[in-house]
Amino acid sequence: MKIIHNPEEFDAAASVVALGMFDGVHVGHQALIRRAVSLARALDAACVVCTFDRHPLSVLFPDRAPAALLPLSENLKKFEALGADFALVQAFTPAYGATPPGDFLRALVRDYRVRAIVAGENYTFGAGGRGNAALIRRMAPELSYRAEIIPPVMDGDTMCSSTWIRQLLEAGETEHARRLMEIEP
Repeated sequence: MKIIHNPEEFDAAASVVALGMFDGVHVGHQALIRRAVSLARALDAACVVCTFDRHPLSVLFPDRAPAALLPLSENLKKFEALGADFALVQAFTPAYGATPPGDFLRALVRDYRVRAIVAGENYTFGAGGRGNAALIRRMAPELSYRAEIIPPVMDGDTMCSSTWIRQLLEAGETEHARRLMEIEP
């Protein structure tokens, strides 16, 4: 897997991008990345997992930023184990966070020659977090990409999320949290 930080480093003919923060790469993230890898193979494209160098809240609202579940280096190892061809590690800055959601999608599709975008149904992006799964779907025909929105993976009655894993860890349920972040075969 090649780690890149900007479009100039992307050297594949086309891509399928997986969008998310991917902190901890829990079973929900794994399902999303596996789908992106599978779709990339089917579309003769490279799988690009897009993430950030830090949690966006650590820049936008530092007092509300959660602790990282795993260091970025560990998350990158998980991307590779799941079959990603590229990891795009985007530097998160206030200017980047202010990008209108439509502009974000247009640049992504142009710069990475996107054939498909895979995201979770609760994924938000762009200025004010106004971009969402509905926008990814709505812009697909205009920008000529396939939109794949992945439903949540459940842990019993609870949606598996980084927030849920943090709650488990705070409650001392470390084994439960660990199981949700293991790479499933």
